[in-house]
Amino acid sequence: MRRIGYKQKQKGAVAILVAVMLTMLLSFAALALDVGNLMVSRNELQNAADAAALAAAPCLYRRAECGNLMAVEPDWATAEQRARDSVGLNNVQNVQVEVGTPATGYWNIKDATLGLQTLPMTPTADDLPAVRVTITKTDGNANKAVKTYLAGLFGVKTVDVAAVATAVIAKPSYIGPGGLFPIALSKCLFDNYWDAVKHEPKLATSTAALPGQTVEQVVGEPYKFQVSSSYHAGTCEAGQWTTFTSEENNVPFVRDLIDGKNEDSLAIGQDPGTYIQPGTENSLFGYVKDCSAAGNHSCEWGIVPVVDSLDPRTNQIVQAFACVHVLTAKQGSDPYVLLQMSANHDKCNAESAGGSGPDYGATIPPRLVQ
Repeated sequence: MRRIGYKQKQKGAVAILVAVMLTMLLSFAALALDVGNLMVSRNELQNAADAAALAAAPCLYRRAECGNLMAVEPDWATAEQRARDSVGLNNVQNVQVEVGTPATGYWNIKDATLGLQTLPMTPTADDLPAVRVTITKTDGNANKAVKTYLAGLFGVKTVDVAAVATAVIAKPSYIGPGGLFPIALSKCLFDNYWDAVKHEPKLATSTAALPGQTVEQVVGEPYKFQVSSSYHAGTCEAGQWTTFTSEENNVPFVRDLIDGKNEDSLAIGQDPGTYIQPGTENSLFGYVKDCSAAGNHSCEWGIVPVVDSLDPRTNQIVQAFACVHVLTAKQGSDPYVLLQMSANHDKCNAESAGGSGPDYGATIPPRLVQ
């Protein structure tokens, strides 16, 4: 018996099978192509959010680049505006990002689950000023959603993507090589003349010199301190040459430290701490004068370790790192370095630093926490 039409039926079945397989192949191709495209777009969007947050965070503090030298810190408004301006400097899929949403508040470095804590709130020592930037690509804003390729054949023409980044500015809890000026200052000096509420130096209220000192003050400016060794000054006006982790006691070695050639790192609470040098080393005061604000300005600004005691030939645990403005220095029978405490974040931004410590004016570069 002849089986009429069998081959025609086979051809029909193959055609259906090819159609089904083609649909599946197109689906997999759409998945591979469009998912890859979304991943690239998402990464570019995250980079844009990261860059905007990192650019904005420094403006939480007074900086010349931010145009907010007279602002009250933290300067939330300037930081948010810098974030908005920075968003547009980035591209996603070769198209400029048009809008991003900034937010400011505090980030707890010990408990990230708290997220960005918005004002009003009372920050603790673990809460750092922060800027968060959210960027969304959706047809509901000027950024527009990410367009698909083959997925459009199945009715999915666009996909929304978003990225969030949060950056903080911290005070250093450790300083790396080349980052410290080799004078240790007493903590009681800072406790007496540093405003712990405003996080800035206290200002002189009269022209009278400090007790036991000779340099007159300028009303409305940070107090000037004749910082000399504990052999010449009281504990709360004293400073002493320090050689960090080395006990080497010679003038050329300390001069190299003044020039930033130290290879040591120091951290708050680190044992054994920083070594307090014996003696006055009179010639070093002349060397500092030459590089101070009265000289060639190469050591005009510095970050120094703050310690409880300045007993010579001892190692002292670092309590904090502070920003100082080195005005001048004087050799002779009563040598001293004349300095002011400072909160100048343009000058005391420690590049080789990290962690989070007490606020004595020095900062570290912004870092991402989200």
